[in-house]
Amino acid sequence: MKMMFIILAVVLAMFPPKVKNFSGLWELDMKKSTNLPKSFEQVESYTMDVRQTSDSMIIVIGLKGGGQDVKFPVTNYLLNGKEVFREDTLRMSKRWITCSWAANGSVFVVSSKVEQGSGGKKKEFTQRDEWRLKDASTVEISLSQKFAHSDSTHSELRVFHKMK
Repeated sequence: MKMMFIILAVVLAMFPPKVKNFSGLWELDMKKSTNLPKSFEQVESYTMDVRQTSDSMIIVIGLKGGGQDVKFPVTNYLLNGKEVFREDTLRMSKRWITCSWAANGSVFVVSSKVEQGSGGKKKEFTQRDEWRLKDASTVEISLSQKFAHSDSTHSELRVFHKMK
């Protein structure tokens, strides 16, 4: 019996599950998205440019609205489970990010520890994002946050459509 488990483990290692590819330029559908932060009321467009390789995913977020046209700092996700540190001085945040695949490669999971703000106004929370490719032109990202030192939580659904 033990030998059978060893053989099964070797076979599974030889044929890892095929993972979804989220590469492309995506635009947030604010009408289909739910529970977005209040700051999104001023947003005219919110785009996500995703470049996925076998070992990483590089993302650039663009935002237009409220008289601004901003490209946020590049986010790099490592697909091998190793932690990535990212500091965003524009939004005064620090993130420690790890990624994994669930459901045989069909759900991309991003887990983050976040420190946002400074001094007495600093917020700390954990965040879990679950990415699902619904079809060739739609990505849904379920986001949930749990705030440190309280029972407070926040969740939202972001629906993106492929632009190109």
